[in-house]
Amino acid sequence: MTRLGGRVLVLTLVALGWSGALASSPPKVVRIGDLGSKVGVLEGYGKYQTMALTLAVEEINAKGGVLGHTIEILSEDDDTKSATAVRKAETLILRDGVKLLIGAVSSDATMAVMDVTKKHRTIHWNSVACAEFMRTTKFHKYYFSNEPDSRMQANALARYTLDRLGQKVYILYTDYAMGQVGVSDGRQFKMAFEKLGGEVVGVAGVPLDTKDFSPWFGAINQSGADVLFLAFAGTSSLRLMTQLHASGMTKRYKLTGIDCFLLQRDLPAMAEPMEGFVQLSHFSAHSPGADMKAFNDKFKKRWGLDANIAAGAYDAVYFWKKAVEKVGSFEADTVAGAHEGLCIDNTHIGRQCIRKDDHQVVMDMHLYRMEKGKAVPIARIAGTDAIGEPLVGANPLAGFTWEIKKKN
Repeated sequence: MTRLGGRVLVLTLVALGWSGALASSPPKVVRIGDLGSKVGVLEGYGKYQTMALTLAVEEINAKGGVLGHTIEILSEDDDTKSATAVRKAETLILRDGVKLLIGAVSSDATMAVMDVTKKHRTIHWNSVACAEFMRTTKFHKYYFSNEPDSRMQANALARYTLDRLGQKVYILYTDYAMGQVGVSDGRQFKMAFEKLGGEVVGVAGVPLDTKDFSPWFGAINQSGADVLFLAFAGTSSLRLMTQLHASGMTKRYKLTGIDCFLLQRDLPAMAEPMEGFVQLSHFSAHSPGADMKAFNDKFKKRWGLDANIAAGAYDAVYFWKKAVEKVGSFEADTVAGAHEGLCIDNTHIGRQCIRKDDHQVVMDMHLYRMEKGKAVPIARIAGTDAIGEPLVGANPLAGFTWEIKKKN
């Protein structure tokens, strides 16, 4: 476990004019948990989640904390495994007494942790995982999200794909529950694209951490597709794009994918394979928007790096802080209620509000085309257009099938 906040705690006390011995007047501390993939295939999300929420905590502690309490961060690596995530979430809640849990990173682990936070009545924020079940069949009153889920992203991307990229799509996805980075994104895109009149001419699931993607290329080339929709993340995306490019397929097809497909820190090294790729995202360090630029500037000043989509963890801390201060308590049921309908300004993308029905933050998203190693903004999709109707308790896959529906 990594503990953050001690140095910030001392500096905050000194700034407030306190000069006594630490032992004589112990400060009031409230703990929050940071859970996710800190190494391995998804470390680029888990580590950035830690950096984003740490930035928020440092800012808040410098101004006196929350209800007179200094925030302490307890960070845990879940190895991108559900069982590990559950065990560590229980430790954070039951042993360490965290009042807020942010994480995990993979959807599989996040959904497993949702059972823990529901059972133990703990405020739970998700800022990276995107499976469609989290605000539907798995939803509970303590869970909140400011990561656009796969349904939101599919709604946003399908129309542009049909209008601007092509009418025939082949879907290639990670065949793993985190594929909830792959599986859920693939099926939600298929539903949205076919609903608009597009044709999905083929689908294939690829096992997580596959090293050689070439066995799938033959079926793609025989499918008649205009567009490849790719649902991968982390190092899998890098390997896939390298091999597609070496096979000439990045020139043959239009390519598109969702926000976790490629971290922008990797874009310069992948400039040639990614040229022309259209990626949906709610955050980009290359965005001309004032809010994103302001956030990225302070993130880069603190960490020496551009931020990425895990920036939502920063906002999650501030949403929780505002809810706690609204009711004057850390008690979970009261704080959960205070979150509903809550809005905050000056987030990493400007003003954001939590929809009461399913605790999803309504946020605008953008489409970026990769050009010469940079993400160039090409379109904006309003969050109100993409979020879809609330489906709490309902099956978000009603009517779905992987069956290929060939058009005449």
